[in-house]
This record gives sequence, C-alpha cells and structure tokens, in this order.
Amino acid sequence: MTPTHGRAVEYWQLAGARTLLSPYEGWSKRIPDDPAEWRERLFTLVRGLRTASLDGARHPAEISAELRLAADLFEAFPDGSHKALKNLPRAATEERTPGVLREIADYVDTWDADLETFCARPMDTWELSLRFPRFSQILPIYFGQDGVAISDDMHDATSEEGIRMYIEETHPRCPWDLPSVVAECYQAMAVFHTEHQMDRFFSSAAMAGGSGTEDFTDFFPLFARLCVEHLRESHSPLWEPRA
Repeated sequence: MTPTHGRAVEYWQLAGARTLLSPYEGWSKRIPDDPAEWRERLFTLVRGLRTASLDGARHPAEISAELRLAADLFEAFPDGSHKALKNLPRAATEERTPGVLREIADYVDTWDADLETFCARPMDTWELSLRFPRFSQILPIYFGQDGVAISDDMHDATSEEGIRMYIEETHPRCPWDLPSVVAECYQAMAVFHTEHQMDRFFSSAAMAGGSGTEDFTDFFPLFARLCVEHLRESHSPLWEPRA
C-alpha cells in the first residue's frame, strides 16, 4: 500500500468515482478533453447521484473528494499502476488525467441545475441503474437471462420458488436486506410502466436479469409481497417503541 496524504489508499475507496465515470469504462474509452463533452455525458449521472444521496447513498461531496484523490494518485503514478486506480478511466490526453479529474470534481461540487434544465433531460440507463443496486446482483444470479433461477436443482423453478430460495439464503439477515429489495420492487413499478420497458431495462440495457416464469409486471409485486410476508412471519416485531 502506498501512502497518499499520510495514509494508504485501497481500491474500494474510489468506488464512487468509478460509478460516476462508468460511461468511460473500458480499454478503448477515454474521458474527453473537452469539458463540454463530459459535462453533457455526466449530467444525468450527477443528477442521479444527488437523488441517491437523499436515500442514504454517497453524498456528491464524497465522490468529488474521491476524484481529487484519484488525481493525486495519477500524478504520483502516471502509468496508473497503483492498485486503487484499476478500472478508473483516464483522459483522452493521458497526461491531462489529473487535471480533468479535478475539473470533474469541481463540476460535481458546483452542479446546480435550474428546475427547467433538471426536468428537461430524461433519465437514461446509467442514472436509473443507480436505483437498483440490489437487483443488479439478485436478478442475474437468481433469475438469469433464460428466465429461470440459476441453480443446479432449480432449472425448472417457478418465480415464486426462486424468490423463496433467495429469501431462504438471505435469512437471518432479512431485516437488513429485504426492506431495500421491497423498495426496489416498487421503484421498478413506479418508473417503468410497461412489460416492454421492464424487460428491456432489466434483461439487457442495465443488467442480464430475468423474472423467472412471470412477466416483470407480475414478478415485482410477487417479490415484494413474499418479502413482506416473510418479515412479518419470521422477524416481527423489528422495532418496538420505548416509553
């Protein structure tokens, strides 16, 4: 571990910066040198990160701090060899990477779109993906692209059997995990209004997930109901008021 500002920096400490810069992830992709280009591309992600922070995710100030830390590391390791810099995009002009990252950090800190601009830009896949951190793991693992639960003995499972398997494997951590899953079920129903939209987003555009034997429009209400029933039957009460 190499000290920076008197402390060691680990890979996970730049996770927020990677999330923001995810549109530029990949060997052939680079952050444009022109600020107008990356501002246009990152607008919806910054908006999404600010929205997510209201639900308890990282505050944008934390992400801008990560970007500045990454800039310091790129100055110390221009070849990007520090392990914390793995999977972190560089600028199109490589030597400008520290400066571009600091410019993006300033953009995050000062982002303050007026109401008309804020509402005029539709949500894109990158922004909406921030709303489904648990489904990005659950749907591909338990309900793959072929629409069945992924398990040696679950290839013919129904959606309900797959959901119950997930709940069983989550137990006894259910009080900490399942409420967020229920929230993502209702977020999906609130954001996507048709089966076509849900299938395009969850099965291809955002993640390689499935919904088992059900359409997504039936799958999400079923998932939410089974989670709530389990919490009430096996973990109630979760909280009791004190006098």
